[in-house]
Amino acid sequence: MSIRQLIASMILFLSHQVLAEQLTLSVEHEGDSRPYLLYMPSHINPQEPVPLVLILHGRGGGTQRMADLSDFNTRADHGGFIVAYPQAIDQQWNYLHGIAGYRESPNDSDYLLKIIDAIQTTQNIDSRRIYITGLSNGGFMTQRLACYAPQRFAGFASVAASGYAGMSIDCQHQSAVSMLYIHGTADSKVPWNGLSIQDANGNQQAVTMSMSESLKFWSERNQCSSRVNSRNLPEAGQSPGTRVRVYESTGCNANAQVSLYAVFNGGHNWPGVTDFIPPEIAGRVNLDIHASDVIWSFFRERKLP
Repeated sequence: MSIRQLIASMILFLSHQVLAEQLTLSVEHEGDSRPYLLYMPSHINPQEPVPLVLILHGRGGGTQRMADLSDFNTRADHGGFIVAYPQAIDQQWNYLHGIAGYRESPNDSDYLLKIIDAIQTTQNIDSRRIYITGLSNGGFMTQRLACYAPQRFAGFASVAASGYAGMSIDCQHQSAVSMLYIHGTADSKVPWNGLSIQDANGNQQAVTMSMSESLKFWSERNQCSSRVNSRNLPEAGQSPGTRVRVYESTGCNANAQVSLYAVFNGGHNWPGVTDFIPPEIAGRVNLDIHASDVIWSFFRERKLP
């Protein structure tokens, strides 16, 4: 190899390293500078529109921890898409903004939409292939976006978060929504059968929907047929005591999809990842699937009309 060729190769290599670097950026929102991480794989062609995936951390989490937990950067390298990891104020998403009885600020929905707008000004994003997913509190925030701005996203995925109680009142937009749930039947933080609390008058107030109510909500909104396909996934033998069964709606409007990966005896975690969430919270972790692979497989089949 000549000196000129060697120098050219080094420049190309270094430029790819810069492109693949994870950047810390920010947007101004409601008087605050709100940060997020942005990851761009080195092999992306700037002339070709690429998908964008937003990934939301859970309560008490943060951008880098969510990047490490999900390892979505690796999926971005293989799938050729860009990833953004937003940061909630006080490590908690305000997914109930705008609902009577709850605080309006911060409007985290608008913050997340501003991130998308900011990325689109510098990157060639395919506006028909923008997706959002989140864990726990981030999963509730993901569903809030499905109600707040469904026309901006081609797919939504909620891990360890069922529907929230105000969703049936708040979610009036009629755009078809493709929604994926991954949820453990033994989740101690977001119970499979829903959660209620007693108010000051002694009445029971719903906090979260059951998983069956959550699926019914999106299926009815998308006018899916009553038929639901289901199948068991193969067990690899690394997750004793747990197994995964998949439920998928059929015949939905605009080719929308409502799916549930039910992890029997699974806890409050990101399936496929161990030793990241404290065992007393995570419960049993299933290793037959990796949530990030399931989510990207669901997303890559979805595109806005």
